[in-house]
Amino acid sequence: MKKFLFIAALILAMSLMPRTFAFTLSGLEIEAIALDAVEQALAQRGETRRHEIFFMQNAPDLKLPEGVVDVKAQIPGQISYISLTPVRAVVFVNGRAQRTISFTANIKVYDYVLVANHDLRIEIPVTAGDFHTAEVAIDGRNEYVKDVSEVEGLVPHRFIRAGSPVTIGYFQQPVAVNSGQRVNIILNYRGVKVSARGIVMTRGRVGSLVKVKNEASEKILTAKVIDSHTVEVTM
Repeated sequence: MKKFLFIAALILAMSLMPRTFAFTLSGLEIEAIALDAVEQALAQRGETRRHEIFFMQNAPDLKLPEGVVDVKAQIPGQISYISLTPVRAVVFVNGRAQRTISFTANIKVYDYVLVANHDLRIEIPVTAGDFHTAEVAIDGRNEYVKDVSEVEGLVPHRFIRAGSPVTIGYFQQPVAVNSGQRVNIILNYRGVKVSARGIVMTRGRVGSLVKVKNEASEKILTAKVIDSHTVEVTM
């Protein structure tokens, strides 16, 4: 009985003793591993453009027990170029998780794209003189315009502020035909084309569909706008 009490007291005393650590893992080492995880995630999504990665928190130095230390970092969610990206680093000793360090990374990716020289207004056709090329931080979309020929002659469908990088989604074809306008109707029937005169009943852009009235038959047809003088009806 005395022996049992002695062993129990010894175990209790040992549990109350301050834990000793044999290894210090610096926060800088943890951050370097987390940074590499972000770089790998960017590479996996095919990102080759210049970029910068900033951690919003500093990793603490960790006191660890003796053993084989390993750190594994991962991106638990999706990488974001416009908001913070979560990063998680797990510290293992002898294969057992000891600590989990959570970060948020601010990822800035840069590319050379077209930037508006001045405010671009809705429905005003743009020209090469409305833009210059500059390296700017982008938000991850692949629709940024790099060649002015992609948008020249198009019109913004939204107000674009000076200095803003532009995407192809900001633009559309200009209005080509208006209600009441007389146009040439190309009637395409099984590969045979004939023409007729007509009056447009709804305004439309190149490539869009409009209602048009055949002047001779007075029939209302649905036609595709070819240009400012021509619409096509396929039957």
